[in-house]
Amino acid sequence: MGHSSKRPSTEAPAVTTYPNAKLQHAQLLRDNIIEAAASIMQEHGPEAVTIRKVAEKMECPTKVIYNLFGSKEGLAKELFLEGCHLLANAFQEVSEHGDLKQRLHDLGQAYWEFSRNYTSYYMVMFGGAFSEFKPQEDSFQATVTALQQVTALVVQAMEQGLIAKADPLQVVSLVWASLHGIIHLHVGGHLPDATAAKALYDQALTHLIDTFFRK
Repeated sequence: MGHSSKRPSTEAPAVTTYPNAKLQHAQLLRDNIIEAAASIMQEHGPEAVTIRKVAEKMECPTKVIYNLFGSKEGLAKELFLEGCHLLANAFQEVSEHGDLKQRLHDLGQAYWEFSRNYTSYYMVMFGGAFSEFKPQEDSFQATVTALQQVTALVVQAMEQGLIAKADPLQVVSLVWASLHGIIHLHVGGHLPDATAAKALYDQALTHLIDTFFRK
């Protein structure tokens, strides 16, 4: 009577070294702390985010957060970068249909929706919500990356002769500054009626697109 036997595997099991495990633990802890800060910010606004309140939510000593982020400024920077990531994702969800003029309009609408759905992130990124945080070069680069889909569309429109040849970044900056101004006035309470603010935003967006795109 035959019998079967299991042959031992010739592949050595993957081993996570202690230094790598420690790094993975630190990264997971960083991610959880950022999520806790974002939760506080989204629920109560940026002014409610303090090292002490984040530590309370994480049920850890404040020293843990200081060790990982250095200061509230370091934590604010991570929230800034997360906001850039969310904005980039919002733009990426816009359908890439062939009508570039319509797509730019859709990207403009996505920007408005981002400011409504992630108002606290928006104010961290563009409204100076954290006085302790002053964006540096890498933070500004994250903003450029978030807007790269808009820039790529403008470049494509120029290559197709739909928009007059110019510096694409200058065109994007002009559109962005104009739309941001309306959002900032609305968020700041200077345009308190959301319906009226959105109507003004739509009018400005349409006017800007018609101005740049050749008839």
